[in-house]
Amino acid sequence: MPSVASHSWAVSSEPQHTHEIRDLFLSHATDDLSALRPVVARSWRRSRAAGVDSQADRGYFDEGRVDERTMLIAEPHLRRLDEVAEDIGGHVSLSSPNGALINPPFLREDADFAAGYSLSEASCGSNGEGVALEEGRAIWLAPAEHYREDMRGNWCFASLIRDPFHNRVRAVVGLTLPAARVPELDPSSTLLMLEGVTSRIEREIETRMSSRERALLREYLTVCRRRGKSAVVVTDGRHSFMNSVATASLEGSDLSVINGYAKSVMSSGQTTSVEVMLAGFGPASIEISPVALTGSGFGAVTVVRPFARHSRVLDAPTIPQLDVLSSADQLLEHLDGRSIALQQAVGSARAAVEQDRSVAIVGEPGSGKTRLAEALVGFRSEVMRIDARDTAAGSRIDEAFERATPDSQPALFIAHADELPPEDSRTLALRLRTSARGTVIFTAASVRNDATRAIADACGALEIPLAPLRRRREDIPLLAHAIAGELGSRRLSRKLVATLTNSDWPGNIAQLRQVVSDAVERSQGIEVTEDNLPENFHQVLTKGRLSRLEDAELAEIRSALREAKGNRRLAAEMLEIGRSTFYRRMDYFRSRGFDL
Repeated sequence: MPSVASHSWAVSSEPQHTHEIRDLFLSHATDDLSALRPVVARSWRRSRAAGVDSQADRGYFDEGRVDERTMLIAEPHLRRLDEVAEDIGGHVSLSSPNGALINPPFLREDADFAAGYSLSEASCGSNGEGVALEEGRAIWLAPAEHYREDMRGNWCFASLIRDPFHNRVRAVVGLTLPAARVPELDPSSTLLMLEGVTSRIEREIETRMSSRERALLREYLTVCRRRGKSAVVVTDGRHSFMNSVATASLEGSDLSVINGYAKSVMSSGQTTSVEVMLAGFGPASIEISPVALTGSGFGAVTVVRPFARHSRVLDAPTIPQLDVLSSADQLLEHLDGRSIALQQAVGSARAAVEQDRSVAIVGEPGSGKTRLAEALVGFRSEVMRIDARDTAAGSRIDEAFERATPDSQPALFIAHADELPPEDSRTLALRLRTSARGTVIFTAASVRNDATRAIADACGALEIPLAPLRRRREDIPLLAHAIAGELGSRRLSRKLVATLTNSDWPGNIAQLRQVVSDAVERSQGIEVTEDNLPENFHQVLTKGRLSRLEDAELAEIRSALREAKGNRRLAAEMLEIGRSTFYRRMDYFRSRGFDL
């Protein structure tokens, strides 16, 4: 690597008239910057338009990250460059793609610029890193060319480290040299040297790419060519590629949601399609397909398609903004979330309230069925509650019908209706068909078995499905924050929320509540982090995933039950297996959190 000190000192650090031009420009006495280099003129105009204070450092900070691979490969190159810069009082810096300083341990830290300090042009005006990011190329600035007064004592150079396979910026390398020590230099040669460093880093990133990553990259490039106008994200769980549409439109929480669905596809090897509510796109559909990787296992490619404005999805971005029910506070208490699936459930609940209809709320254990049912029950003046798991459920049903009069018919709320004994189910269905029974609200894992279907038909129930958390992942951050809020003033870290969003939650909201509660109790400071998660967290949450063979078996069982209209004996005969085996496999999948 050539020494910085070896370059010829050819350009003055204080070009004639630059200082006067800056004073006139800042006072709005002139907008003529034709005497400046074009890149400097463009930067000054952008800085003034952004409202940058030319006299003071406002000290903006931002969260930034450079991926581990880039850091590892860049370390020896930047360490050597920093040693050279140290000889003349200079510094080498590394910034994230958004301009936030990283200050890795292998570089000397500049006392004036702490980690996270924002060097974006909109934060602190013309500087090496900020202008390089705005211009999309390597640049240099002489001391007099800085927009901010306190930066006018340094030469600044910056070069971008780009992903070698597409145009995404991985990091920015900055080189700062004090004008007092280096009054004149050849900036073009110095910049060429810095570009050589970043080019070597880029080539090393390319050569170290594994066969799995190359297979992932090939799929990414193929999909991008076919779906150029859609947001595309490809991942194998460790490495990811995103096209420019995804980078510009998706927010951090969106990526956590997408990665959560992608993990399920990588586990099952099967394509899935989900309607989601994204922070960046709003309502959208995501189609996720498996990518066969070299060796074994799958990656996943996600294509995001925003819905048109005339979509059937509700316009409200969050459930609490819906004025469907008479008490928004009560609805918020029961249903934190913004997913399309949840909005559709609330829309059905609105219709049931307006039409005074009976309701069957269906979903996996822990998915929030009871909470929605309680929200609906809250709008009834008189309610008779029955839990089908109670041994006295049959007598409570008799009592409910005996209490009913033409003038007073309390609403009937039956929890876990699909677990009623067959005799009680038949009796209830018969009474509902032959009496003037009022509104019935019941919850069930499914209405596919004959007994539960008979109850729903007898009372004309509107079926409201509640999707499991793994099918409405965008609700997980809101639920997690709400749970933490109930327990005090603890704050959940971004990384913790991303981990929760990526998890499968076979136990749904009930399990999420337990995990978040445990993490809050284990935390010591204001912020709850990943370190506070229970030790068995990952083991518990991965039990909901199935092997490809198990996934195929589950599909066969579901298909047989549908064809047999919920008759388990007939379904077992169709699959040509014994009833006891069939029941045992049903119990197995239910214990893993899957709806049959």
